[in-house]
Amino acid sequence: MSKLSKIEKCIEKGKVDELIKLTADKDMEVRLAAIAGLGKLPDGDAVCNALIGMMNDHSADIRAACAAALGQLRDDRADTYLRYHMDHETDEKVIAALHEALGMLHHH
Repeated sequence: MSKLSKIEKCIEKGKVDELIKLTADKDMEVRLAAIAGLGKLPDGDAVCNALIGMMNDHSADIRAACAAALGQLRDDRADTYLRYHMDHETDEKVIAALHEALGMLHHH
């Protein structure tokens, strides 16, 4: 089974720990898919904390994916972290993702 197929199974079964492990994969496509998968799961501290932790990743793609996933969770705790990163982020793509995520949080 490919890792991307495994991610789909983890999402279906709500396997948060497995998805969090896959966010550290060496393959960027796997990492991004796992992060997107976390945003589809019912909110939980582990999911929120994992995504918040990755908001400091060196990769703008990872930071943007985390912002999008946090927006999907619609967790009020994410608001503070997203706003903090909005004040410190320099990458345009990530800033756009942060705006979108904050918009999602305030329209639920």
